[in-house]
Amino acid sequence: MRTMKYYYDKQEIRDIRNWKKAFCDSYSGKDNDYHWQPGRSGERLAHDFIADGACGEETMKKMVSGFLHTNDVSLEKAYIEHGSKFDKFSRRRVQDLAIFGNAKGKSIFIGIEAKVDESFGSYTVSAQRNNVKKMLSEGKNTDAGLRLDKLVSDFLEGDEIKYGKLRYQLLYYLAGSFREAAEVIFMPVIVYKTTGVDYHESKGAANQREYKRFMENLGFKEVREMISGDTVMAYHNFVCAPDFNGMLVQKDVFSCYIVK
Repeated sequence: MRTMKYYYDKQEIRDIRNWKKAFCDSYSGKDNDYHWQPGRSGERLAHDFIADGACGEETMKKMVSGFLHTNDVSLEKAYIEHGSKFDKFSRRRVQDLAIFGNAKGKSIFIGIEAKVDESFGSYTVSAQRNNVKKMLSEGKNTDAGLRLDKLVSDFLEGDEIKYGKLRYQLLYYLAGSFREAAEVIFMPVIVYKTTGVDYHESKGAANQREYKRFMENLGFKEVREMISGDTVMAYHNFVCAPDFNGMLVQKDVFSCYIVK
């Protein structure tokens, strides 16, 4: 049963048609409809949450309830293609779906990363550094190096060599989610093994390995009691990092890898 209200920015989303238009409008260019493909992650996420018989909300409630050991869970508002600001630069981490609510007397944020078999971006942390060097050598004006410096300092102990093989997309996924105005953070990756499209098992397995490597290298601990059914991996960590004012903040961060 759907209980949340859905929005794209301030525009309310009431059905799949609204969702598709907002999703496509979030991309610039004449061919923005190209990004909405049957069986791919954007389209499947919409059907999972807002179509008749959708079960996405219930999946998220069960996730929060399981991690926090409570039935006191209220999911209030959801925003598609939500930009999570995590530093002073203009470009934000785009959450495929962002959910705000409360649980156990605390404010919660759920930042969903939806996948079929798309990778976690083109770059590792080390590759992103090389990409920055290339852009600078070509005379391009970019803040990408300053952004990377801050992310490494705040979330990777300042050690770019030690964590260089981790996926850069997962790093700013963590940063963007952590810096939302909520006391408890959830980062579910939802993988849709859909029919009717070419799902590549090898790509899916590689994504799962990259996710596991990221979580475990950053000190997240496996939450074994959460692993059942669609949930194939689940983690928790107390993440301590500076807020926008430079003050250290510690938050519970939970993440899981759900395969549907």
